[in-house]
This record gives sequence, structure tokens and C-alpha cells, in this order.
Amino acid sequence: MNDKRTAGKILQDISLSLDHFTKETAFPGLLGGYTGAALFFAYYYQLTGKQKYLQKVHELLERSVQDMAATALPYSYCSGIAGMVWNIQHLIKAGFVNEDTLDDMFEEVDEILGQEMLGALHQGQHDFLHQGLGIALYFLERDAHPQAKQYLTDLVSTLASTAVKTEDGISWQDHLTGLGGKPPGEVTFNMGLAHGVPAIISVLGMIHHKGIAVTQTNDLIRQGITWILKAENSPEEGLTALYPVLTDATHQALTGKQSRLGWCYGDLGIATLLLNTGIWLQDNTYQEKALQIFHHTLTHRNIKNSNVYDACLCHGSAGIAHIYRRAWLQTKDPALLTGATYWLQETLQMNTHKDGPGGFRFYAKDGYENSYGILEGVAGIGLALMAAIDENTDPLWDRCMLLC
Repeated sequence: MNDKRTAGKILQDISLSLDHFTKETAFPGLLGGYTGAALFFAYYYQLTGKQKYLQKVHELLERSVQDMAATALPYSYCSGIAGMVWNIQHLIKAGFVNEDTLDDMFEEVDEILGQEMLGALHQGQHDFLHQGLGIALYFLERDAHPQAKQYLTDLVSTLASTAVKTEDGISWQDHLTGLGGKPPGEVTFNMGLAHGVPAIISVLGMIHHKGIAVTQTNDLIRQGITWILKAENSPEEGLTALYPVLTDATHQALTGKQSRLGWCYGDLGIATLLLNTGIWLQDNTYQEKALQIFHHTLTHRNIKNSNVYDACLCHGSAGIAHIYRRAWLQTKDPALLTGATYWLQETLQMNTHKDGPGGFRFYAKDGYENSYGILEGVAGIGLALMAAIDENTDPLWDRCMLLC
């Protein structure tokens, strides 16, 4: 199989399906709606040089601005305003869009989102995708503006005040994805990059890397990573995961020790966190630990034991392939490129759904269904495929998932 040729053909099919999707759907969210398709078309324009894809980007962003003005939307990152304006900021910085006509809009958005972010975090609403934390990504993309820097500084102070101090470092309580029917007073901690403590530390690392609140972020990051590393599973026969999904304050796994292989939960998210913070803090011990975790997954995980049923970025084969590829770009460790190639080929082999967009379908609770967004659908699969076949372009779109 010629992977590049096959991926190129699939990308053509995905672009056609997304063109149809964006004409039909009314939902504008970044990770699940038509806003995310703009990110796909921008990088597809960069890959192909075809002007019609850049025109599509401009049309979708104009529509996003209109929807933000006319529609009651949540403020959160995954499905709301924060993700939409992150997307616009990212495309401006990447040179796809001119900022001149958008200055006034951002100044109005800054105060609204800044207050919403800090208010949610003060209440312990730390979830990256659906609560306060994800809003920080917008300000990180807008870091050159003084107001953005101030909100990021205030965010660090807020996270310091909401941290739970333990003998093993610090952590942040989970208030969204905890166990139903748990005993009164039981505190749970989420170990996933999508919703939990790794996302908080990743955002702190990104802030540190921008040169904001450097001393305070350094301290919070190191204490938080110490806490995470203490949650590593002890070796056990048949156990392929190093880290669980949810723990209590004493690091006891609350839903079993096993976790899936993917972006949202499991070892890859923690390895990504360690690799990035090791680079940002210039700490080789974190980078070495990250590589240990990556190598463990390469040795012990495969398509059969990783709960992978589709190709989505969130917890499917394309997301796994891209995480390995991103780590290879940062380290040039050949084993990581081998892993990326393995999971890319698994992704190409999942292109079997004749009734699905681009030949893919998302495996949901009630079976396979069509999905078009970045997180669960073909926009995200397409972005990962472009990164795999275009070795000359840094796939900076993956900042939207805390990967760099």
C-alpha cells in the first residue's frame, strides 16, 4: 500500500464531505461543528495550494462571526465561543486570515471570556473541553495582547488557589466526570488529557513557555507532575496501562487500573504532557519519563487491546498516529515514527464505510454513526492524514488539543 497516495485520495473525499456538511449544518463549534471544518480547509489549502479551499475558510469564519453575534452560544471551548475565537486567532497567526477587520470583536470577547474563565475556575470547574480551563487556549493564542497576558496571569493565581495539596504534591479535584453515586465527601481526580489534571498542567506549561508567571507556573507544574507520577500502576499480569482514568486522593484507581489508548484518556496524554513540559522547563528527567511511557505503549498496546474501534482523533487510530508523530517531530526517536506509521496504516484500513463521510464512521454508544468534526469526525482524521503525508509543515493545528 502506498500510504501517501491512499491518504491523498481519502483527503479529497473528506474535503467533499465537509463541503456538503458545512452547507447543511447549523452548529458552529470548533471540535464538533462547522468551525472545525475551517481548520481542515486551511491546512488543506496549504497542502494543495488550491485557492477554493482558502475561500472556504473565509466563508466559514465570516459565518462564525455572524453566529456569535446572533446566537446564544456557550462560552466553553469544545462547542462554544472560546473554541470559535481560538480558531480565528490561530488562522490569523498562521497567515490564512487578515486581522485588521476583527480587532474590535476580540476586544469585546476578551472581557467576556476572561471573566467567565476565572469565575468557572474559582468554582472548581476545571474541565478543559466543557468548563473554564479551555478558554485559556484562546488567550494563549492571543498572547501578544496585554489583556490576554493579564487574564493568563490571573488564571495561574486562580489555579494555585484551587489546587488540592497532598503529601505527594498538588492536584485539582474533578467536578464533572466523577463517579455517579459516590460516597458523600469522596474526592475524585481525573487523569485524562481531555478533562483532567494533565490538561491543567499542560495549560500551565504553555503559559510558562510564553514567559508569563514563570516562577509560579514552574512550582505548580512540578508539584502537579509529582502527584501524577505517584498514580502510576504497579506491575500486574494482564495490565497493559500505566495510568488509570480516575483516582481518589490516595491514588487508588476508582474505575479499574486499565485505561484506553488515546488522546482523551490514558498513557499517551500523560506522556505528551511530560514531553512538552520537559521541553518547556528544560528538564530532561520529564522527557526521559515521557519516552519510557511512549515505549511502553509501543511494546504493550496494539489495535486489539487498546479499545480502538474507529479512526477519530479523540480515542481512535488517527489520533494515536498523530500523537506518536508529534512526539517524533520533537525527539526524532525512530521508534515513535514506527508507531505513527503502524497507526496510520490502521487508520487507512478503517476507510471501509461506504455510507460514511470520506469512508469513515465514529463508533458511538449505539453503534457507528457519521461524524464530521475535529474531535470525533473526519475533519480531525483529515488533519492527521495531512500531517502524516506533509513532512515539511509543522502541524500547529494540534495546539487545539494540547499537543504542542
